[in-house]
Amino acid sequence: MENAAERRRFEEQVAWKEVDQLHAATLQFAGKCLELKKLCVALCAALVVWLADKDTRFVECAALALALLLFFWLADAQNFYYQRKTRRGIAAALGRARVARGLGNSMSPLGLEKDAVGSVLSSLLNASQLFYFYIGVGVLVALALTHHA
Repeated sequence: MENAAERRRFEEQVAWKEVDQLHAATLQFAGKCLELKKLCVALCAALVVWLADKDTRFVECAALALALLLFFWLADAQNFYYQRKTRRGIAAALGRARVARGLGNSMSPLGLEKDAVGSVLSSLLNASQLFYFYIGVGVLVALALTHHA
């Protein structure tokens, strides 16, 4: 009987270690999302200032700015996807810790697996990604004002 109790304690400890590691990874992904947004704003502002003095058409400037935004949007969506994936891992590890402790396994909605397509789409199109839409509108307005369409 002691062997089964020791095994449950070991399984619970392993699950908690996994939770700690996944939590640290989730925080890193969240930090990278924030850093990408700050870098995007800085580069978009620099691009608008740089393009304001150029003798290029508005359409060319807009295409360049939107390509830059698209790059940041996709990089941010990738970080968001992996952030969600680690959160699902945390929920699964917490479920294993609950089972090891004998509390049953009540998974949170965060731990429910989504299909791959739905998970990718929700990473690409979520409330956090609206940031890039607003920045894009701001950049296009600034370019329109500086280039007089």
